[in-house]
Amino acid sequence: MIYLVAIFCSPLALLLEGRPISALFNGVLWLLSVVCWITIIFHHAGFILWLIAFVHAVLAINSAREDRRARWIASSR
Repeated sequence: MIYLVAIFCSPLALLLEGRPISALFNGVLWLLSVVCWITIIFHHAGFILWLIAFVHAVLAINSAREDRRARWIASSR
């Protein structure tokens, strides 16, 4: 479900996952992509920036989940 949120609003997905610094960086990318999408001249650059923001969000969310899983395994031993 969090990955679906990342498609539409990747900074929100990162905030929900507990990564505020990554969300701030991602928010800048996401806002730049929206601004580029609004202008007709840089429409393709907006898509590329959105794609970079989305991939960054997915990788950060996956990393956060792996960290939690590793801490859970380490604490159970």
